[in-house]
Amino acid sequence: MTRCLVVADDLTGSCDAGHEFAVRGYDTRVVLPTQTDATAGGDVTVYDTESRYADPAIAAKRVRAVLEDTDGSVVFKKIDSTLRGNVCVEVDAATQAVEPALVIVAPAFPGNGRVTASGYHLVDGRLVTESPPGQDEERPPTHDSLSDIFASSEYPVAHLGVGTVARGSAAVRDSLESLSSTDRPVIVTCDAVTDSHLATIAAAADELAERCLYVGSGGLARHVAVPGAPSGAGIDVDPTRSVVGISGSVAPETLGQVGRVATERRRHLDLETAVTDPVTAGADLAARGAASVEEHGGVLLHSADARSDVDRAMEAGERAGIDGSTVRRRVTDALAHGAATAVGDGRASNLFLTGGETARAVLDALDATALRMAGEDVAPGIPLATVEGGVADGTAVVTKAGGFGDQQAIIKSLGRLGFRDE
Repeated sequence: MTRCLVVADDLTGSCDAGHEFAVRGYDTRVVLPTQTDATAGGDVTVYDTESRYADPAIAAKRVRAVLEDTDGSVVFKKIDSTLRGNVCVEVDAATQAVEPALVIVAPAFPGNGRVTASGYHLVDGRLVTESPPGQDEERPPTHDSLSDIFASSEYPVAHLGVGTVARGSAAVRDSLESLSSTDRPVIVTCDAVTDSHLATIAAAADELAERCLYVGSGGLARHVAVPGAPSGAGIDVDPTRSVVGISGSVAPETLGQVGRVATERRRHLDLETAVTDPVTAGADLAARGAASVEEHGGVLLHSADARSDVDRAMEAGERAGIDGSTVRRRVTDALAHGAATAVGDGRASNLFLTGGETARAVLDALDATALRMAGEDVAPGIPLATVEGGVADGTAVVTKAGGFGDQQAIIKSLGRLGFRDE
């Protein structure tokens, strides 16, 4: 029986959170379709509701559908560490389904530069709305303050400041106990500027007699206790396989990382064709990528290596009378088609995927059913896993959120899979 259930709003976030349980030895699977029986045997099951950019009502419905009949002892609602998406709506939906005494909200991920201080969330020292994720074109963070994020919640909201958190788990437990005395769930937003703060919050919540719903990013997931002994995690990467990397993110971090890969080892999607004919553009990308796989043993397929590529795709959409969301979807579809062709051409390749929408589209195109987390990462927030089901069954995969990693992150990820940029 699954002892811990995690619900995330995109695929890279699912893997990011799942990794934090697998690294502690828990058998952890990220289930790709939201309704499946692929949960048997795992200690921790992670569901991707693919709801970050969905209509709020649809996002809430997907969260409730996963959680209403849950039997997991521990429930963790993964949210974006930069507060993008339907944060308040999804947390309310999870609270309705789980009916906890307290909802512990701590989105900080200090290892990746995300911290919460005095109720304000920062990314690399900047208020989240002023950071690059704050410019997300579809569902950016709405506020810098966690209290403002949850102001529209149907539940009462309280805040636990860094002064209390820094005093240790006993002080935090006492504060949480005083807040849980009401007759309805209370959402408790928490400051955390170090990893030890997150550990303190998780330990205090675990000591409570009342049930808690945990809400956070991979930083908090690292410390949430799971009842029972771990069943084991870990995989072996077959370095004799070719490697296909796919980058669909246009986050500044990823664009810089793509530029560090040698030009002869990567192939750029024909954006103009992708906007009007994704299948043809994907087939062309796969054909051009095959030469790099043949010569070098791998390839990175990417939609952009500069912000000007985004502008170029949007201009192509305007000429064709296509709106921005359709342009983005068609570019993703073209990448997924090209990747599925390249990965499944003969012996399936190991995979590197960056950008949540891109990762999900590629794995859907490969008919994958789940990812089994290895408990190993290339860098914080960049975990290793194995594909289960479909034509890529048994291959290794590294997933990365667009905003994560230093300049060498993609090169390191490809290298871990066996494709070295020599």
